[in-house]
Amino acid sequence: MQFNTFVSSIHDLERCVNAPHLHEVLLEPILLARQGQLSKAKVHDLARQAWENELRPVLVWDLLMPERVMRIICNHLKDWELSHFGAIRVCDPGAAYWLKTHFPEIPIQLIVETGNHNLEALQGWCEILSESLERLVLSIELPEEKLIEYCQTLPVPCELLGVGLILLFYSPRSLLVNPLLESQHTEGTEEIDSLYRFNPDSPLYLEATAAFADNPNRHFPTLETAHGTFMFLDKDQFILDRLDGLCEAGLHTIRLDVRHLSQEDNVAVDIDKICRQILEDPAKLRENWFRETRAPFFKANRTTALFPRMKSKLSEYRNDTCLAEVLAGESGKYVVFYTWRSFEISQIQSMVLPTGEAIVPQDVIFRNINGEPLDSFEPEQILVTNWIKKAVPGSLLLGKNS
Repeated sequence: MQFNTFVSSIHDLERCVNAPHLHEVLLEPILLARQGQLSKAKVHDLARQAWENELRPVLVWDLLMPERVMRIICNHLKDWELSHFGAIRVCDPGAAYWLKTHFPEIPIQLIVETGNHNLEALQGWCEILSESLERLVLSIELPEEKLIEYCQTLPVPCELLGVGLILLFYSPRSLLVNPLLESQHTEGTEEIDSLYRFNPDSPLYLEATAAFADNPNRHFPTLETAHGTFMFLDKDQFILDRLDGLCEAGLHTIRLDVRHLSQEDNVAVDIDKICRQILEDPAKLRENWFRETRAPFFKANRTTALFPRMKSKLSEYRNDTCLAEVLAGESGKYVVFYTWRSFEISQIQSMVLPTGEAIVPQDVIFRNINGEPLDSFEPEQILVTNWIKKAVPGSLLLGKNS
């Protein structure tokens, strides 16, 4: 198992050289990366120096792009020396296909952290990108059991975030600049300066914290760049003390993302010390970590636990005893039914509401759309009755068990 991390300076590279098991560095240009701060010249220079220090530079291109933006970016990339990078990691399938078509010799690392959590989908990407695909960057929302299965089953090596911020929300829209600028006009410069800072090396790199009215003392890190707005959990993902099972399963790379602990131009602060502590005493590293740590999905992903409680209480009644469904109604005037099967009025036993409550309709007269009273009904027929108290759309008319 190897480590990789983001770098943005020569000092970052020097620390990476001294970090055990760290052989790969990630470079984020402003043009291509959602959180990128590096110019084209800086990226190429760092890539060259990485090779000289026996580190493998990987270009990060994690934008999701509409066709117009992608054409512009691909046109810019014609002037880049993409062969200077050991691999390129992408999130957009269009970018992956473009690289596979125009630069088939460059390995692709596909970021599948969102929307690709099942094995069949991941195997599909392996087939589509075939020989160009070098690695899959898996989601932290996969529990350990699934991660082990995927590492043992997928035909390409896998990567996982070992430590770093947990992304809660991302939007390509600008959500911070305008509110903060308005606040600056009304609250004064000193207060707003303490809330955020601009990085002079980037067209826009705005850091702030967000809190909610019902919990104002809990501050969530937020970030806006030229490519959108991010909100992160106020606790870090940390599984560096739980790697034994993944290591045995063959997990190839653990990503160490300490960008949020950056100092000046350095985003890999203390990465050499962190790598040594991972190997020597990861439990103590967690205990002394800079922020509170969590691994919310590692043992089990419980995000689907509430699904049974959210399920409609009417689903169990949609069987052979269900005669008709309420489509509409107006209180005190009428109720409209849609019949599901043939039945006689004498077969009606009750009506169950979406809340699960059952009622027995009394003195109901069924009429067709021409206003003619009926005692027997056919499937897919529209019926209108006098008002039935509590009847709402979705209520089911039930018959007697045969």
